[in-house]
Amino acid sequence: MRSVFLIKSPLQLLNAVEAKHYFKLRTENCVLIVMGDRKSQPQILKLASCMGEWGNLIVLNESPLFIGNPLEHKKTTGLKVWGAGFFKKSFFYVRRLNRVQEYLGAVEYVFVGYPRYVYMRHFINITPHKEVFLLDDGNATIQLAKERRDSKLSEEMDVGWKKGLKRSAKRRLQGVKDAEKEVLGFFTIYDIVAGKNDSVIKNNFDYVRSRLSLFEGTEAVYFLGSPLSEVGILNQDEYLDYLRRVKEYYKTKKLVYIIHRRENEDKLKLIERELGWDMVLYEYPIEYQLAMVGPRPSILASFFSSALDTCALIFKNDLKIVSFKIDVKNSPREEEIESIYNSYSLNKNSNILIEADY
Repeated sequence: MRSVFLIKSPLQLLNAVEAKHYFKLRTENCVLIVMGDRKSQPQILKLASCMGEWGNLIVLNESPLFIGNPLEHKKTTGLKVWGAGFFKKSFFYVRRLNRVQEYLGAVEYVFVGYPRYVYMRHFINITPHKEVFLLDDGNATIQLAKERRDSKLSEEMDVGWKKGLKRSAKRRLQGVKDAEKEVLGFFTIYDIVAGKNDSVIKNNFDYVRSRLSLFEGTEAVYFLGSPLSEVGILNQDEYLDYLRRVKEYYKTKKLVYIIHRRENEDKLKLIERELGWDMVLYEYPIEYQLAMVGPRPSILASFFSSALDTCALIFKNDLKIVSFKIDVKNSPREEEIESIYNSYSLNKNSNILIEADY
């Protein structure tokens, strides 16, 4: 019996691979459905191709809408089809997922990157299955576990009239079946407490750790960039000011800025011009890059990032990891961000150093 993995980001894909090996699933029985946006999809597909873990790989917005087996679909290159861009829109995801399910039938497991993504919930609800597991995509897992523990399913939460109207339209016009799953398993790196109907399996990244490659290390400090100014947590001047403080902290070391795919190009040029850091945009997620491709730095740093959690787990004491604390007292996401810093400090098994004095 097949198992299906629905993912939207490179990190979800890495966690999908770990889940596949943890559950000892055969490659020919594993179906990967890629639902990434235009910024994340190229990285997802390159990583999926490199790792070769899937019996079927479906890029959802390229899956055939009307004819043909969606499990055997291969992208046609060099052929321009009228309206092709329009038919790639998420509005058609329901029809595509319905067709995929028809060809799959019942499955053993469904793994999803984020169960509150309406189209992932739809697939869960239309597909007969044994169990559903959530794959981590950063610290959102912690908040989701808390909400489910407090019995706050999405139907009970105040979503606002705009989101409520949009949800109703999806149900009526697209036939979305978006009821929240009452029983959910967490496949996670985080120390969470599950709700009464949920379960937790710890993801220790055993598969990636078993395949760690040896590289000559570099003495450089890799600093993971973040779209903090793009999402309104800090303004751009504040973000650059914090980077200047990091530069002063590491004044005797070479600093390499690892670009996040959602950072603004103008901001990146400003960092390069004013701070003089080397700038690098990797094709792979940083966890895979450092584990399998290299080079590996002496220190991995950031303000906060799910990559710090995963790299701390993968490399343990072989890589020094530093989280520079920022002041978020005036941020609408203060509680969320403070909980991340608290998780670093409260986890006795973590090797993430929190640096507030810089």
